[in-house]
Amino acid sequence: MPPAVYRAVREQCLEQVASFFQRAACPIEAPEKTNFGDIDLIVSEPKIMPLPVDSLARALNAERTIQSQPTYCFAVPYPGREGNYVQVDVHVCESKFFDWEIFHQSHGDLWNLLGSSIRPFGLTANNTGLHVRIPEIENFNRKKSLIFLTAESHTVLDFLHLDRAILSRSFDTVESMFEFAWSNRFFRPKAYIRPDLKANDRKRLAQRELYRRFVDDYVPSRNVRAQQIDDVVELTRQEVLDEALETFNKRSEYRARLQAWREEREELAHKQASREWRKRKAAADEAYTDAWVKSLKPSTQMNGLG
Repeated sequence: MPPAVYRAVREQCLEQVASFFQRAACPIEAPEKTNFGDIDLIVSEPKIMPLPVDSLARALNAERTIQSQPTYCFAVPYPGREGNYVQVDVHVCESKFFDWEIFHQSHGDLWNLLGSSIRPFGLTANNTGLHVRIPEIENFNRKKSLIFLTAESHTVLDFLHLDRAILSRSFDTVESMFEFAWSNRFFRPKAYIRPDLKANDRKRLAQRELYRRFVDDYVPSRNVRAQQIDDVVELTRQEVLDEALETFNKRSEYRARLQAWREEREELAHKQASREWRKRKAAADEAYTDAWVKSLKPSTQMNGLG
């Protein structure tokens, strides 16, 4: 969709959707974007429960609806093009995550860039907020390794040493977004060397044009500054973990989660050892029985001869 059509349909749909929810908003546009696909709306706190999806579809004049909670997809007529449709995705989120989801989705390309910076230090940002991973658990279960830190956008920006002003404005240019990503305190150019990228980042490289431009063009063009950054004192993952636990008051949860994980692993190891012991015992018993039966066969044969 060209920008004019996108904005017209977006505003019309947002007005209709807002009558069904206490909170409704649309993520801001990416910088320099000239063509649009789907329209994404973030909502929370339905005014009527259960959500009257059919009524919402009629309000949007949707020809087709796909319900895949927590996201509902509507096919809305494309203005002036009979038989063509615009996909409108209405994502229902918990109220406590509403502001974060707006921020996170508004700057999806930025978070793709930031993700490569913070991941080596055990940090992860997703649709529910900023998390830190427990190293001991991560290699066995990435999901269980996550400790939620915060869903407050301004607090996340402070922790990354990024300017809060981005909360009230969009980036004017792609270059300004790249510069902003570069300014986060965890940025290290070596995290963006193409041959060393992790699987997820290689996928982004193939699918996300702005990520590819950042890796292939922007970072190499800053070689002088890159050398200066790589010369600074390096943070360790343990230092970042300790700082995150203290900053967000998560030390007690970290200890409890780690202790529970270790106890679970010990229990699993004990069960595994017990299973192995039972297997060995069963095998030994079977071997003993087989040997005993074989030892009886000659006697049985001799008794038959007599």
